[in-house]
Amino acid sequence: MPYGIDCLAEVLRRLGDEGVRGVIIGSTVYALRLGVRELEDDVDLFTTTISPVFDEDLILEVAERIGCRVGSTEWGTPSLECVLSSECVIVVELYENIHDLYVPPEMLEEAETVEIEGVEVKILRIEDYILLKARAGREQDLETLSYINDLIRNKALKVDFKTLKERLNLFDEDEQKLISRRLSAVGIKV
Repeated sequence: MPYGIDCLAEVLRRLGDEGVRGVIIGSTVYALRLGVRELEDDVDLFTTTISPVFDEDLILEVAERIGCRVGSTEWGTPSLECVLSSECVIVVELYENIHDLYVPPEMLEEAETVEIEGVEVKILRIEDYILLKARAGREQDLETLSYINDLIRNKALKVDFKTLKERLNLFDEDEQKLISRRLSAVGIKV
């Protein structure tokens, strides 16, 4: 169900007021850069103030206070379905570095701060988002990268290829080769 940018801001404000903060790492990263006002996807939030795995009781308390139901992501971390109104239904999936999900600390530390409806939010650099998608390499990730390549070619999305190449160094040599191959396969040259 689509939700407005104001809904996203309100949910993130409520989470932040409860001490749950982080960096947006999912498709919301490029949607915000495109200026999209109506969003559809879940919000992937890499938490930096709590552990989605070890602070489960705290997350349950926060969810209850702000009116969210707790579910689970594909990684087994909590997801929050927040229903603030009939027009504001949003799912926020909470992540941290577990299993194969890995976001280099530098990406989190150097995330950009943007203002959404008066709420400051940290989001990954678009270059870092692209690298993480290529690292994951699932079919849906490659489809997203192909779409992003179209946006880049049509000048709807600006990507700094020098930064993209530099940020590739945050991964080990084998991962760098894998990421480069996957990006090349969708037309993104590093």
